[in-house]
Amino acid sequence: MKLALPAAGTLKPNNEHDPLPYYYRPLLGWLYRRRLQMALDLVPPDGERALEVGVGSGILVPTLTARFSTYTGADLVLADGLVPLVAPACQAQFVRADLLAEADLPGAAFDVVLCISVLEHIADVNGAAAALARVLAKGGTLVAGYPMVNRIMGGFFRTIGFANIEDHHVSAPAAIDRALRRVLRRVGRKAFPPFAPVSLALYQCTAWVKD
Repeated sequence: MKLALPAAGTLKPNNEHDPLPYYYRPLLGWLYRRRLQMALDLVPPDGERALEVGVGSGILVPTLTARFSTYTGADLVLADGLVPLVAPACQAQFVRADLLAEADLPGAAFDVVLCISVLEHIADVNGAAAALARVLAKGGTLVAGYPMVNRIMGGFFRTIGFANIEDHHVSAPAAIDRALRRVLRRVGRKAFPPFAPVSLALYQCTAWVKD
């Protein structure tokens, strides 16, 4: 599945920290788009019911709704203009939801869950991992993406104009991996740079199955 990037100016950010502008910048935009493509490369070919946790500006909505027959986009704050991004044949809905609030999302309801650049913002990664496992149907796949969280990454974000990233990135990849391993079985991983270990990857995407 290839990323179908919406035309510049189509999307609206859902909050002041939304990285939307970076996807359209020269060079830097390639890196931002690359992380999404890594995640899409891990989406299984089967399954019809998808949940995107952290829909943000909706940058993945056209791609995912063209692939799945039913789609739910969830976030703490929903951006304007999400509905027109939905592919015609898809039944889609957008919900304000907190991943850690059990009542916000149904259990065992999705064949595929995507959670891209969300888990690093959550201190209770064990609770988040359990919540992601709960919403997956048996045999379903979670695709999660998360960046390096350390001084190197903090310096990178300051360079591109995103100050105080340390206030937002509170859980490191190793902690996220440990939490997910407690409840799911890992079946795939992609990293940038390619083949970099957990501690050195600038960004990584992993796929997990609910047995």
